[in-house]
Amino acid sequence: MKHEEVYKLSDLFARYLLGKNGNEDLLTDLVNSTLREFNFEEVKDLEIIDPYNLSENIDLKESIIDIKAKTKDNQTVIIEIQLCGNIDFLKRIFYYISKNVVNEVTLAAGRRQEGENYNNVQKIISINLLDFNLKFGDKGKAHRCFKLIDTKDLNISLDLIQIHILEVKRFIEIIKNSTKEELKNNRLLSWMKFFTSDNLELIEDELKEENQIMSKVIEEYKRFTSDDKMMRAYAAREAFLVGQKMMLRREREDGFDEGIEEGIKMGKLEGIKEGEKNKAISMAKSMKTKNLDINLISEITGLTIDEIEKL
Repeated sequence: MKHEEVYKLSDLFARYLLGKNGNEDLLTDLVNSTLREFNFEEVKDLEIIDPYNLSENIDLKESIIDIKAKTKDNQTVIIEIQLCGNIDFLKRIFYYISKNVVNEVTLAAGRRQEGENYNNVQKIISINLLDFNLKFGDKGKAHRCFKLIDTKDLNISLDLIQIHILEVKRFIEIIKNSTKEELKNNRLLSWMKFFTSDNLELIEDELKEENQIMSKVIEEYKRFTSDDKMMRAYAAREAFLVGQKMMLRREREDGFDEGIEEGIKMGKLEGIKEGEKNKAISMAKSMKTKNLDINLISEITGLTIDEIEKL
């Protein structure tokens, strides 16, 4: 049975895949594949904090969904999926890490009924999967890692924070130019190959050969896409995010004063005014690439099914 294809980097699907109880092995493999690229110490015994629950995720209206886990020695691992943004996103990452540090110290102090103890500050590993490319003023890199370092001796660092930036689209060319042996030796590439695939059936065997964990990843993907309730949640979430992208794009356009009347409400974009058909077409094309149901696209954009099919 052929399953409907969904966008693998959908944050709702990613939270299901990596943040569900029983999938700690998948999360651990992705995290360690990321750490291995910089020869960092790997993690083990990850426990997912606030595991995936469909009823809690179905109406999410945040633009970012995170997956949080802890190791037995109290290190924190945070995975974030970000579908749109710019260089200012780094400020949000730093804010979120700082907030986590403060929360951990405060909670530990409350449990012990004592003052704040800075020994409770533990290492945080932040891994961010971006569906856009950041501009750092260089040629661009698929994977960057930021740490606290001695600026006069780069070999000295404070190993309290790691911020990994994975610009997923940049991996497409790397994967295309990699040999079979390179793909087998770098499991992060198999993860990026999965996330960027638009026809999983064609590469299933390759993925399983490159990384054994992919058998379970693909099994979970098929379970997600064959579940009507989860697919409805996926469609609603994608509609909300497409609407947000449209809002952000329009805010940047000079002289924009018409178009979206009410913005986004319950995952649907409503009220595209006359004269905005080109905007509707652009949005419909974007939603088609994410394999949203054509009837839902029609309902959201106001275009007819015939118009959408011709795009």
